[in-house]
Amino acid sequence: MLIAMTTRAEMVVRAQGFTIGGVRILAGLMWLANLHWKVPTDFGEANGGGFYKYVAAGADNAPLAPYRWALRELVLPNFQLFGWFTLISEAVVAALLLIGYRSRLVALAGAAMAMPIGLSVLYYPRADEWAWSYLLMIGLHLLLWAVPSGDHLGVDGVLAGAPARSGRAMRSTGIVAVVVGALGLFVARSIDFTGKAAALLGSDAGFANADGGVTRRWELKFLFFNPLWALLTVACGVLLIAGSRKAVLAYVAAAGFAALAVAVLFQQTFDYMRDDGAVQKVSTGTNMAFWGGLAVASALFARRVLGAGSVQVDAAAASHSPVAATLAE
Repeated sequence: MLIAMTTRAEMVVRAQGFTIGGVRILAGLMWLANLHWKVPTDFGEANGGGFYKYVAAGADNAPLAPYRWALRELVLPNFQLFGWFTLISEAVVAALLLIGYRSRLVALAGAAMAMPIGLSVLYYPRADEWAWSYLLMIGLHLLLWAVPSGDHLGVDGVLAGAPARSGRAMRSTGIVAVVVGALGLFVARSIDFTGKAAALLGSDAGFANADGGVTRRWELKFLFFNPLWALLTVACGVLLIAGSRKAVLAYVAAAGFAALAVAVLFQQTFDYMRDDGAVQKVSTGTNMAFWGGLAVASALFARRVLGAGSVQVDAAAASHSPVAATLAE
């Protein structure tokens, strides 16, 4: 009976941990899915659309006068710089929430970043923004700050545990990369092997209007792939899995993921090939965040494993030293 109660309690604790970690990952996916429409280099300034239209609307309609002044006098005159800052900072938040590293600090940053977003769109002229969504967004990040969400399904918990956990985490993270890369290869099967053309790994569903157009309301635009990006993701994932046995390979995988992230940062945009034949220019920020997060996680796991190995070697060498032998006698 006691064993059954203990097992049940352990299952509840484990389920709670999976829930906390899952909610953190969900928050990371939310940031990830909202990077594609922040398109460099002008971020919509040239045609008054995209990211620019929301900031401009905030400068006219935000509820707080000092905030409107800041947008009008500081942000809009330097909009491209602000666009890059926003894209990179949101990509960092997405990446670190997904892997669960420095999760409390990142969650606090996410809550702070959600506040100006909410203010900017609260009185958006088209009135298609739900104000409660941003209050809930702030509340979600504050909850993730209040609990150690990175201890569950995250890097924080792995680094706080025994070094053997880093090896298992390498394998798990490598498997995730291989699966994502394989899915990317499948969706990009009809895309040119290289170049800017890319297929979506996610959803772009909507419903048909009376005029024959499509209103897209289920935009889960997570990642974009051509066959080359997909195969490189699989290759780095395989290296990371192998790194669980030979940690130096995890550093190679980390370097590969980092190189992919930097490459798409400089590429700036993908040409997303829709199923209906249309082409949409999207930001590469989603892939940059994904590969950047994998690079950070891989490097931290490798350092943890190699650090533990060097400690064991030093301890073994010390036990066989002449001084240790003399003391033993």
